[in-house]
Amino acid sequence: MTQTVPTPFSVAPYLKEIGRGKDGARGLPRERARELMSAILAGTMSDLALGAVLIALRMKGEEATEIAGFLDAIAPVLRRVPRAQGPADPGWVVIPSYNGARSIANLVPLLAMLLAREGTPVLIHGQPSEPEAGRHRVTSEEIFRELGVPGCATPEDAAQRRRDGLPAVLTLESVCPPLARLIELRRALGVRNVGHTLAKLICPVEGPSLLITSYTHPHFRDMKAELFAITGEHAMAMRATDGESVVNARRPQSVERWFRGAHTTVLPGESIARADLELPALDAAATTQWTREVLDGVIPVPTAIRAQADAITAAVRDAAAACVAPRA
Repeated sequence: MTQTVPTPFSVAPYLKEIGRGKDGARGLPRERARELMSAILAGTMSDLALGAVLIALRMKGEEATEIAGFLDAIAPVLRRVPRAQGPADPGWVVIPSYNGARSIANLVPLLAMLLAREGTPVLIHGQPSEPEAGRHRVTSEEIFRELGVPGCATPEDAAQRRRDGLPAVLTLESVCPPLARLIELRRALGVRNVGHTLAKLICPVEGPSLLITSYTHPHFRDMKAELFAITGEHAMAMRATDGESVVNARRPQSVERWFRGAHTTVLPGESIARADLELPALDAAATTQWTREVLDGVIPVPTAIRAQADAITAAVRDAAAACVAPRA
């Protein structure tokens, strides 16, 4: 009996749109973007074609409608944390953490621990960042491990962390292996690809969620604003601190929120940060010890971190109330 060999996915029609150079390239419509990313995640294109697509997308730049289509393709292969039972479930706060600290102490774990112990379920997902020459990024996972909060082996394990009042820490590999493999291609290509942006936009949970995201350049802020208007995603965004989605405790900055397509500013960027704030040394051990002392009340919670935590809690409660309120 003759075995049928699957026909490789043809990228030529897509490259004709995305691969025409900086000035001639066009973003894909949402459905065609979904088709292309589905083929990438399924591994049905050659290595040569995949490399060409990723470099073309990088040269063209990221567009909201196209990213929405890519996320549509990821949704069916995403392994999700089960939803807690009951109508009062506020859903998860999802904080992607992929960069790690390189110039200021990593306060993502502090933010997550504050939220979790106050009753807001928190999910952190990430992947070890590529080492830089002569520089080590201190990842959130390292600090959580030293705090006694080990990573979850599977999304199902996150429910126990929630019951224990602790953040659930998951690797990208455990929630979306195809996307993790896409990010790993940086080792071969030498540059980041669209997978890095997509990883920071996924919410691997069932039911409602609040995505805490960030941006490094105004273009990415505008792209995400358009994306959340398209998708109706419940999200908060701010300028990144070392690439992480936590406010800078020393520099005032605004935090914006999107809910069902509507946009508000939840922290106006006034002087809630302190330029003279004493923070720990950059390394994981020093940051962990300082974080413990803050959680134990020995050191006051930095004003900016407290304000971000309060804004997140209020947004979760507001969204939960809106979801259960009767419609007119």
